[in-house]
Amino acid sequence: MEYVFDFMRLLSGDRAGAPRRGGSARRPAPSVLLQLRLVFYGVLLGLMMPVIRQIDWSALVPPGLKVEWPTGFGIAWPAGHLRVPGGWGGATDAPSAEASSATATAAGATPGAPTTGTLATAASVASAASTAAAAASALSGGKAVSARFTICGHAKRIDCMVDGDTFWMAGTKIRIADIDTPETHPPRCARERRLGEAATVKMQALLNAGPFKLVPIKRDVDRYGRKLRLVERDGKSLGAELVRHGLARQYGGGKRSPWCGWGRA
Repeated sequence: MEYVFDFMRLLSGDRAGAPRRGGSARRPAPSVLLQLRLVFYGVLLGLMMPVIRQIDWSALVPPGLKVEWPTGFGIAWPAGHLRVPGGWGGATDAPSAEASSATATAAGATPGAPTTGTLATAASVASAASTAAAAASALSGGKAVSARFTICGHAKRIDCMVDGDTFWMAGTKIRIADIDTPETHPPRCARERRLGEAATVKMQALLNAGPFKLVPIKRDVDRYGRKLRLVERDGKSLGAELVRHGLARQYGGGKRSPWCGWGRA
């Protein structure tokens, strides 16, 4: 907040330590309303920063578009520090080959051998490739898979529930093809909101209960790009379980029936 008030004092002409010319009149201070607005916007921006930093901005980029930084840079502000890899300085941003060799020798390692960071990077790449292969196999109905699902928020969506009939698994968005559940983004009435939240929690519990299979249907994706799959465990549909609890309706395509009826809140 001191940055906001320093800025306000600067606007009002109170420049501490700055020499003033004799007889020169100070420029008029901005109105109280303008100062209050600036303070409000500064506080609002400070409160929004934690949320802005959690948003998965890559989800807003159109498919097929890739954004690359030609050079690296850093940005520092009172709320934290942002560092984008790349760097302008070469030797400043990344250690030279001689320095790396010297460091490895001092640590007792063989010069030219992979460092711990290199091994960790290779392991992470191998793990990502293994996860992608497992996800591809699961989407083809090859074998049962399991994951720990949370409720989707502003962070990057990997394994999480959007609502009762839509979820993300290994970064792929999946629509359960044989059911329709109440909407939660946004609900059309209070009743739909209650049922939608209950359906989301119930399907989350069913998916977390153990391995399940994603069974393909004739259509691979819907018009929103979501993978259309039946979700089964031991040959039984998990979607049908929601239907039995009154939290979903059977769905085979076409127009969906509303969940808000006359006389219901």
